[in-house]
Amino acid sequence: MNTAIAQLRAWIASGGTVLFGTDLGAVDYDPSEEYALMTDAGMSFGQILASLTTTPAEQFGEANHLGQIAVGFKADLVVLKGDPSKNIRALTDVAFTLRDGKIIAPAYSSAN
Repeated sequence: MNTAIAQLRAWIASGGTVLFGTDLGAVDYDPSEEYALMTDAGMSFGQILASLTTTPAEQFGEANHLGQIAVGFKADLVVLKGDPSKNIRALTDVAFTLRDGKIIAPAYSSAN
């Protein structure tokens, strides 16, 4: 694990782009440990959030309508129970998910 953390740290230091992706929905998976390891590698909350939102939108040519909350953008919003800027694992403690203004997924927590 230390090698992987060091490699991610070096990648970030060299200006590398980090995209976070999973097979969530296809497998039962809790990414909270990966978020913690990204923090251990020196990634800030803002960098981790970008790896989930704006950076993938940019990399896949969708930044003009995906990846951020803005007028005219499509948005699936995840409402969290905690503050991930204080505890990165809070990214997995979901109150609910909204799509097109409707709740589409009930609460989920990695503690479940």
